[in-house]
Parts: sequence; C-alpha cells; structure tokens
Amino acid sequence: MIKLLLHNYSRSVSPSNPVAVHVETTIQDINELNVMSNSFSADLWFSAIWHDPRLAFSRYNSCRQNLSFDDTFEKYLWSPNVCLVNTKMSRVHSSPKPNVLLMLLNNGTVWLNYRVRVEAPCEFRLSDFPMDTVLCSLVFESYSFNTATVTIDWLSSAAVTLQTAEFSASDFELTHTKHYKHTEYYKAGEWYRLTVEIGFRRRYGYYILQVYANLYINVFISWIAFCISLKALPARVILSVNTLMSLCLQFGNVIGSLPPVSYVKSIDYFMFVCIAFIFASLLEMAFIAYKDKKMVLRSMRMSLGIGSLFNLTGISAASAERDEYGQQISRGRSNWRGRTSSSVARGAHMAEAVDDGLQQPGGEMLLISEILMEDDEAPRVQECIVHNMIARHRRRFLARGHRVDQISFVLFPMAFSLFNVIYWTYYLTKSYEFADMT
Repeated sequence: MIKLLLHNYSRSVSPSNPVAVHVETTIQDINELNVMSNSFSADLWFSAIWHDPRLAFSRYNSCRQNLSFDDTFEKYLWSPNVCLVNTKMSRVHSSPKPNVLLMLLNNGTVWLNYRVRVEAPCEFRLSDFPMDTVLCSLVFESYSFNTATVTIDWLSSAAVTLQTAEFSASDFELTHTKHYKHTEYYKAGEWYRLTVEIGFRRRYGYYILQVYANLYINVFISWIAFCISLKALPARVILSVNTLMSLCLQFGNVIGSLPPVSYVKSIDYFMFVCIAFIFASLLEMAFIAYKDKKMVLRSMRMSLGIGSLFNLTGISAASAERDEYGQQISRGRSNWRGRTSSSVARGAHMAEAVDDGLQQPGGEMLLISEILMEDDEAPRVQECIVHNMIARHRRRFLARGHRVDQISFVLFPMAFSLFNVIYWTYYLTKSYEFADMT
C-alpha cells in the first residue's frame, strides 16, 4: 500500500495552493531561565497538520484508520517545513532514536510531530529586580514557503498547552501564556508567523530572607547608636561605620550575580536608601562630635584666658565699660560671698557670673579684676571657676546632644517606614499586574 501511495508522488509539488497548515504545541518542561544569556530552555512537542489528498488510502484499505512512521519516511513526503525561527539552539530529542512521529490518516491528513529541546530568547525586565518579570517567546514559521504556498494557523484556541504547572526552573513561576498570529514581511514576500508568549515572575522569597532582611538589620543597628551615651562617641562611630561597610559588601555580592545593565534596578534603589540612612546617622554623630569639639576648645580658651588674667601682677584701671557692668558684678560677688564662706561654693557661683560676663565685651577683665582686688583666695577660686564653667558647658552640650538623639530616634524610623510603604506598594503592584495579563 505504501508503494501505491508513493507511485507518481512528487515531494517537490505542494498538495494545493495554498496549503492550510495548522500548528499546536505542548510545553513539557521549562528547565532554566538564564539571566546572563537572556534565554530560557524548554522541552516541547509541536505538531504541523495539513491535508494531502494524494496520500489518502481509504480506497486501498477501508478498515485502517491511520498509518504511523518514523523520521525516515518524512523525506519522501512534501512538508511545509514549519520550524522555530527565533531559537538560539534547537535539536530533536534522540532517546535513542529521533523523537519524530509522522502519522497518515485515511483521508490524506498528515500529522508531523517533533519532541525538541529549544533555547529561545527572553526579555528580562531587571529594572524591577527582584520583583521582576520575564517575557519569553517561541515563533513558528514555514521556513521554505511564503503565504502564496502555505498558510499556517493555530489548530484551535487551545493550541498551546502545558503538561504541568510546576517546572524545573524553581526561581520563577509561570504567570501566563498567550499565542497569536501575525504577518511578517521579507524581501522575498509575506510569511505568516505564529508566536507563543510565556510570562514568568521571579520568586523573590529568597531575596527577602538573604538580602532585604540583612539590609533591614543593618539599618536598625545603625539606629542603636542613638541610644548610646554621647560620652561614648567612638563606640557610636565604630557601630555605624561597620554597618555601612557590611551594607556595601553585601551590595557588591548582589550585583555580581547579575549582568551589567545601563539602568537602575529596584534593589539598587532600596540599597541606596539604606546606605543614605546609615550615612545620615553618621552625619548626625559628626554634628554632635563637632559641637563637642567646639565646647572643648571654648572651655580651653576660657581656662587659658582666666589663668592669664589671674597671673597678671597688676590690673590697670577699669575702662569706661567698668562703670556699665560694675554694679552687676558687685551684686554677683556679694551674692556668692553671702551664701557661704567656702571658696568652692564661691567658685561655683562666680562661674555663673563669669559665664554671663563673658558674653559681654570686656566682661572677663572686669570680673577677674574684682576678684583679684578683693578676694584673698584668688588661686583657689580660679580653679573652682574653671572647673565649674567646663562642667556647666558639658552639661549643656549633653542635654542638647541628647535632644538631637531623641528627635533622630523618632524621625529616622518614620522616614524609613514611609519609604518602605511606597517602595513595596509600587513594585508589588507592578508584579501582580503583569501576572494578570492574558
């Protein structure tokens, strides 16, 4: 019967003009999505079905419904040569023989089926990484015949099927598949194309645990510095610098696993903001340390100034400003003398007068001259004045620094929480909108 079918059969002549070819495909497994090569590999079956009345055999054997052949019989028949035109690599499985099925129905319908491994291109949208989505495509086309000879179309609305919803590519989950037909124009004419689009969404649970959780911990640790006493500024600086270095090291590990791209990714934004918050905590400490340094330098200048005035062998007559401040200083002196006979107490009270007097031009000369002229315990009072003045400035500095820490401890978490609400709402919404595509 085969000899009768092939008698006077020419494989170079098409059955009709044009030949209607229907295509269907079943995706068996998706093995890998490779971000470095922008591709995915998959195993699939695809079939090309057409009608060739020259191969109808019902007149020879009415009881036989179909005939099945292997790939060796294909070379004797006319074929539309439907192939995948956008793949980087494709091969027919051999296990051990080529996985090709050619079936002839008794009415002359030809069903040609292949099981192939393909590597096809994908569009990785890394701007949303790790909440990114991937769009891959498979394009079927009659490579040898244009629309004048072959018209290809999908077999039915369910021409693209999946053998299973769970695939080997565990880093991604399948979101949708879509197939359509369009016309491609070449210099040699028009060709019909059948395209399958496969959408994936990255499973970002790994990155939540391994990247984002560590970033959160580093930022939270940097806020602990606000609770450490201002007297331990070196410890605060070491804590913040260590968290900043840890963050930068982790950032390098993340970008090392991704291809270099010319745009900023979602995780880059998050990393930059975390670095900014830690750096801002360092700036807050630098501001406090700067104020502390100014306080120390001012206290040293006060100490040296008062000491030099006490060491003068004589005090010249007061200038015209002495008349202006004299009564104020006398009242301060009488107050601290009247309260206690102790030079320490007088030094503490005089420190207030000195501290207030130093705010006025020429005030320190007036104050010290009064002490030298009427106090026989000037050296001891000098020591007490210097000590109490430094202590008072230190207390003021600590109070102001503590207030800055309190404000920072509230504002930093509030600002970081606001950023997180905006960040996660935006990127998760984009991810789920892609998953809803049909």
